[in-house]
Amino acid sequence: MPGPVPKPASKRRRRNVPVSYGAAQPTTAPAAPPVDGRSLGIDNPHPLIASLWNTVQSSCESAFYSEADWERLRFELWYANQAMRSPRPISGHTWAAIQHGLTELLVSPAAKRRAAIEVKAPDTDEVRAVAMIGTYKSKLKPV
Repeated sequence: MPGPVPKPASKRRRRNVPVSYGAAQPTTAPAAPPVDGRSLGIDNPHPLIASLWNTVQSSCESAFYSEADWERLRFELWYANQAMRSPRPISGHTWAAIQHGLTELLVSPAAKRRAAIEVKAPDTDEVRAVAMIGTYKSKLKPV
């Protein structure tokens, strides 16, 4: 999608609502079921490639991946691994291709915003409240 990346909802300034707001009905399809321990399938991957694979499996965008997306990610990471293991330095064209492939898989924050996916940090007050409840429960004595 050309043009600037949309700002997060909290940073937008528009006060009026377009007439078509909420009129579109999204088409939904089921994502791939969560699978523990998906295999990258690359012998001796570069440490950064292995780390990215493990991180993406536990990230929020993995909830939107289909089986085809997981295979595409394997292919993109295989290509990145070949480039990183090559004795020659990575060219600008190769790096651009790697970045483009990862962007298409919603790895970058800008790509998530273009797809209207916002990642929010957990509410710290809520996290503290849950932790306090756990503390209180541990201090209660059974009757």
